[in-house]
Formats: sequence, C-alpha cells, structure tokens
Amino acid sequence: MISKKRIDRIGEKLKAEKNLNSEELAQLLQWRDGFSTTLDYYFKKISIKTDEKERVTLSRRLKRIDSIKIKLKRFKTMRLSTLQDIAGLRVVVKSKNALDEALTALRILPDKHTLKKLDNYTSAPKNDGYRGVHLIYQNKKSDLIEVQLRTDLQHIWATAVETYGELQNTSFKTGEGDKQWKDFFSLLSSYFAILENSTPLDIHLKLSKKKLKTQLKKIIKDLKVIERLNATTNSIQVIVNKQNETGRMGKYAILELDLKEKTTTIDVYTKKNVTKAIKIYTEKELNYKDNEFKNIVFVNIEDVEKIQKSYPNYFLDTRNLLKILSQIVLDQL
Repeated sequence: MISKKRIDRIGEKLKAEKNLNSEELAQLLQWRDGFSTTLDYYFKKISIKTDEKERVTLSRRLKRIDSIKIKLKRFKTMRLSTLQDIAGLRVVVKSKNALDEALTALRILPDKHTLKKLDNYTSAPKNDGYRGVHLIYQNKKSDLIEVQLRTDLQHIWATAVETYGELQNTSFKTGEGDKQWKDFFSLLSSYFAILENSTPLDIHLKLSKKKLKTQLKKIIKDLKVIERLNATTNSIQVIVNKQNETGRMGKYAILELDLKEKTTTIDVYTKKNVTKAIKIYTEKELNYKDNEFKNIVFVNIEDVEKIQKSYPNYFLDTRNLLKILSQIVLDQL
C-alpha cells in the first residue's frame, strides 16, 4: 500500500512541473487505479437509489493525470491525497425535481462510507455559471469519491463549456478564455436556472426573465454562436471497437478524441477485461500527455449507447445546445 506521504510528495512534483521517475509514475497510477473498486461499489448503490425513469445517464471515470496536475496547480495548498475527485460518478436527471429527489435519496443513504461534504451549486452557482450538486464520500481507507448530480440542462451547459474549450485549446473551467464567450456562458447559465425555477448568478439576480433573454439573444447574435458551433462541431467520425472475444458489448470504454483527424474512437471492454483496459488507457494517456490534439478518458456507463449523452465533449457534440439556442432566438423557449 502506498502511503499518503509518498502520494503527497508525488503531488508536489506535479505542481512544480517536475518529471516523475518511473517508480513515482507507477505508484501514482497504481494509487489512482485503486479507486476502481470503490467506483464500482457506488455505481451499483446509485443505480439502485435513483429513479431509472428520471435518469438521463449514469457514468463514472478516473481523473486523467493532466487534469490532476492542473487542479493541483490551481489550488497551491491542496495535497494530492486529499483531492476529492480522483474517482468520480455523474448522475444526469431530467429535471430539477428529479435532482432534488436524487439528492435526498443519496443524503440519507445508510452506508459504510461517510458523506464528508456537500456543495450545492444549484442553489449557489459558481461565478462562471456552473450549476449542479457535488457530494464527497469517504471510505474506511480515507479514499475520497465525488458524486455529481446534474439536470439535463445543467449537463448540456457544462459539456458545451468543455467542448468549446477543446476547440479553442483553452480551459474556461479554470478562468481562461475570451471574455465575451464567458459572458455568453454565464447568461446562458442564468437563463437555464430561471427555466428550472432555480437560482441565477448574482450578477443577474435583478434582471427579469425578459431582460435576461434580450441580453442573451444579443450576445448569441454578436458572437454568431449558432453559426460558429454549427461550423466547428458535430462533424466527428465515430469508430467503435469491441475488445472482447464474445462480441457482446461491454460497459467499460476508453474514449479517444483526435481533434486533428476529427475522430472519436470508442474501445469497449467487458468487466472481466477491466484490468487490461486500465493498463491500455494508462499507456495511451502517457503517450498523449504532450499532444494538444489528443484527449482521452476511461469511463464506465450504464449503457454503451448512452456514451455520447454522457460525454458529448468527446464527440464535439453540441446538437442539444444548438437546438435550445435556436428556440431562444426564435422566442420558443
């Protein structure tokens, strides 16, 4: 077992942009991949405790090494061993009411794991417009697991931010990016909040729905949002590979987005091949760490057919967003 002190020393090297030696890298990957069992446990718990009819998707993932490094650099005092979202699950539900019901079910969940923290960004959105609910659980080994709850509108917003960030090679989530586009996303977030009878951003609290919509329509027109997203997204070629002898579709997948070639490859694995899948994912992740055109993630989902709904940013898929924006512009929403 790798000690917390050892993991934290590795984390400090990541913050300082120092290269890890082969032993340190192996230990980091072993530590991260050790969260898989706990992810499986929560995946089953949440699938039972949330209403399947109200769920859009239920998915899980292990955090990429590059994402770990970015987060540690953003929060200078944070230790790697206390990072809350090394392992994460995401539940997307149809409505605000469904989100509230799921939250209630998970808060009272009798469990050997402890609910350590709850951040409700639905009632108090982040400054950039992010909305959703994050629950942090801790197991007996003190491993931290993050469960995200989002409505479908919140998910469309969050993945659109990631998709446009991919296209611009920037991270809106960390405060980077063009100010006008950040203004667009914040206005859109507040408008979605009003549609869900929820709390908009503080800067928009005094605006009526009509005035907020007027500002949103203007910025959509000024930035040519619909035209630009139409021109640069939804043109990805999807390649699906089944990595098992039986031909049956598994529920683990490696998603690989190639921005240069405009392809998304989905390698699908069964549960019995999950160890092999994690090894392949790790090798690819390391090979792509300096390649700005490649993005890769290891995920598990309820249904392979829902993978694009769970991770639309890996498919540059903005169809749902474009439909909604068109309805806003035409005063249909």
